[in-house]
Amino acid sequence: MFGAKGGMRFAAGGCIAAGALLLLCSAAVSLRAWFWQERHAEAFAAADTPSTPSLDVAPASRAGHQPLRGEALALLRVPRLGIETVVAEGTDPRTLLLGPGHMEGSALPGEPDNCIIAGHRDGPFGRLRSARPGDVVEIADRARVKRYRVESVETVRKDDLRPLAPTRAPILTLITCYPFDYVGRAPRRFIVRASFLEDRT
Repeated sequence: MFGAKGGMRFAAGGCIAAGALLLLCSAAVSLRAWFWQERHAEAFAAADTPSTPSLDVAPASRAGHQPLRGEALALLRVPRLGIETVVAEGTDPRTLLLGPGHMEGSALPGEPDNCIIAGHRDGPFGRLRSARPGDVVEIADRARVKRYRVESVETVRKDDLRPLAPTRAPILTLITCYPFDYVGRAPRRFIVRASFLEDRT
């Protein structure tokens, strides 16, 4: 049997091992997201230059079909904020570990209605805290670039569904948790709304 000191040492060793395992798991998740982002960023980087469509991108960015959950949809850029990140299809927890996600059922980039993209505040969307009206947002697939202009920035309660409401005009809604430095489940959402400017090759 373990003595008191032996039991404490065993418990301490178990805590250290568990902590190390959590760190390894976190590192593995971060590394997977980094590789996923790098792989798909290359597929969209040439959006301003005509090229052969890639099999790595979602069908929606090639042929107008609805993409599948977890597929790379487009490259989102906010030049003034230094944001450049690949957007995946879906906003489930697993997909959001890869980066920002396009809310299933919302409009695709450039289409009429509300295109909704959400992301964690500890990722690229953390830089949205500095967003302001007039900022340009670009969403590039392999064929075209959709450009938007930020019209408003606000915070709402996390149960406020107004930012998800349909719109007649093509609108882009970017969502992340707020406050940005909050520890735990944030009580509010940071909303960036942008109006459609143009769709160019």
